[in-house]
Amino acid sequence: MSNHLLTKYLLATFCSVSLMSVAPSVFGESSTPFGKLGPYKVSMSEVSNQGILLVPQAKDKNDEKKQFPGIVFGHGLCGAAKMYSQSLVRLCSWGFVVIANQQQEDCGVMNMRRPMQSLDAVHKFQYCVNSSVMAANIKKNLHYLASRDDVNPDALALIGHSMGGGVSIDVGTAVNIEQPGLVKAVIGIAPWNGAYPVPSSVVGKLNAPLLMFCSKSDTFCPCSGRATAVDAAVDSSPFPRLANRFEGRGMAYLFGSGADPYWNGGTEAIYKKARSAMLVEVLKANHFAIAGTDGKQMEHLAYQVGNMNGFAFNLAARPYGLVPTLEYSVAFLYDVLDIDREEGKAVMAKLENDDRVAKVYSK
Repeated sequence: MSNHLLTKYLLATFCSVSLMSVAPSVFGESSTPFGKLGPYKVSMSEVSNQGILLVPQAKDKNDEKKQFPGIVFGHGLCGAAKMYSQSLVRLCSWGFVVIANQQQEDCGVMNMRRPMQSLDAVHKFQYCVNSSVMAANIKKNLHYLASRDDVNPDALALIGHSMGGGVSIDVGTAVNIEQPGLVKAVIGIAPWNGAYPVPSSVVGKLNAPLLMFCSKSDTFCPCSGRATAVDAAVDSSPFPRLANRFEGRGMAYLFGSGADPYWNGGTEAIYKKARSAMLVEVLKANHFAIAGTDGKQMEHLAYQVGNMNGFAFNLAARPYGLVPTLEYSVAFLYDVLDIDREEGKAVMAKLENDDRVAKVYSK
């Protein structure tokens, strides 16, 4: 298949998956410069053994030989990269080459409400939840970006959601020990502090700026406290007697007997152990909405994962409106990657007064 046809196929697939038309209002806009689509049109394609590639299209002749900053995006557990298409397009449109790995996307059915089907999915789930596999894929993506002529090898960043967020912190730490300064920034969106190694146990060695987002409305990777999503799935089992036996053990059912329902202190523990970091607590966003532009596409992903994998995320209908995560991620990168420090800092300064944000911690 030609690149042109493949790009058209991916665009059609992404639009059908997100159940929406491609209209400006879909992406949502806010009062900050980065709260909307950026100035670049986006080309999407697939790269064999790497994943989905998004590249900003040159606006003029000056852009044709330009080297853009590069972003490796790590998806969440059981979350296909294409389900993050709006978020990936938003990032790319601000002048970033983005690669999103497509490995470890199919977890099968691991659902207490569908026990017979779940029996065949154990090995799939074990593969998908393997942090070492994801870390190897992210490292592979990172070196791929560094080798591209249209990517600035001195401006590489890692962004991940959930499992991808936790593993991105692990990879950023490990890679910069091996190749000092290769990773210039790391962003963790509701990062999973249950990856291995546990992110909070290694983040103290991360010598790159770190930005994290979390929400107390998140029932799977909350800022801190008990993760209740899996236990809620067990409680909703159609087999009451079986559910009673597993009461309080939903985490162990999916992640093994040693799984900590408090995720070793959660995102706040990662922040406390980091050298230099910023933590943004987002209001009224569940585990998936926090990684989106306006919550709509991510809500669809939440329903899919809830139905297939039994994670009972808080799916109450609520007007998410504009989710602040991506615009502040872009502002952060504009600053730390020296794209436009003045504009990046100006937008980041608005965090404290943003009514979508509960608290901002910085050190």
